[in-house]
Amino acid sequence: MKRIILAIVVFGATLTPMLFAIKESTPTFEARSLVSFALGREYVYVPDPSLTDIRAPNAGDFQGFVNAEMLLLDNPKLVRKAIEKVGLNRVYPDMPDTEEGLVEATIRLDESTMIELITGSYVVKVSVFHGSPVIAAELVNALVEAFLDHRRVMYTERELSTITARLEKAQQEADEIDSALTDLLGGPDATGLQIEYENAVRDEVALNAELREARLNMISLQQRKASLENRLGFEADALEAETEIEEAQSRISYLEQELQETQTHITGLSEVMPKARLLQARQEAQTNRIAELDLRLRDARAVEVSGFDNVRVIEEGTPPINPVSLSPKAQFAIAIIVAGIAAFAAYMIAFLLASRPKKARDEDLHAPGVTVMKQSPRGDDRPAHLAR
Repeated sequence: MKRIILAIVVFGATLTPMLFAIKESTPTFEARSLVSFALGREYVYVPDPSLTDIRAPNAGDFQGFVNAEMLLLDNPKLVRKAIEKVGLNRVYPDMPDTEEGLVEATIRLDESTMIELITGSYVVKVSVFHGSPVIAAELVNALVEAFLDHRRVMYTERELSTITARLEKAQQEADEIDSALTDLLGGPDATGLQIEYENAVRDEVALNAELREARLNMISLQQRKASLENRLGFEADALEAETEIEEAQSRISYLEQELQETQTHITGLSEVMPKARLLQARQEAQTNRIAELDLRLRDARAVEVSGFDNVRVIEEGTPPINPVSLSPKAQFAIAIIVAGIAAFAAYMIAFLLASRPKKARDEDLHAPGVTVMKQSPRGDDRPAHLAR
């Protein structure tokens, strides 16, 4: 009877706190959102091949890419933004509406958030556990939205600011090159400089040829004049030859002056052309760079408007119907089973302790009123002479 009473007491002592815990516990609901990631060369920026010879970079390892995105998603700052959006008083009414309370709520919600990659897919599951199914769904949606906003700020806005700054600097350098060309050539266009140099060289060749002919002609005229002067009756012809010699000399002087000016011009062009070619090469490179940056800026603005094509929310969080925790009936059944096992264990332990034989202690043997009967030896233990 004592053992049964002990089993009943253990059963009640075990069941009572468990029933109290079941009564005080609230069901936990899991709201999830699925985010799909894609990675490939089509999602990596590649400039227009007509503007540059830059090749498409390696897209990288997908697992590493997703792990980096998951680390970005598992951020306490995003958890805090989700709490601020839903409302601290709604998420955790027991928390004070202070900075310390918000920090404590962020820690608690961060522990109640799970982010995992679904095996064999490109999908990341974001789960939030809360006692209210509606608040759990709002929290998971707010968390994913904060992640997308943070990602947009990191990639798009930073890209826009970087490209804009680089474009402004490239435009400034282009203006400096145009100013240097203007100081050197009188204008920012150096495309006609080579043509001008080639024309000047051709003019030099032509002037040399004409000058040579003029000098030969003058020598011929001088010989003709000398032959006419020694002959009587040809004074008029000699005078005409003298006039032709003067005209030939004037032409030679003119051609020599033109040739000198042309050669001086060619010398000047020869000194200017290396500088102009360098500035022109820089000008062309800067023009291509500005065109490339314009293209990247346009693409970045398009991405900012349309969002990231390689990150998509394929399932938004909805209030779950069934909790992830056990129902009260199942918890009650488990509590009864555990209490029954504890009561049965107590009963068996008491039974085993009661069935063990007790050893007589020495003080009990020498206690007054105790008679100790000496056991006679058995037949096998008697002396040999008595046995016969």
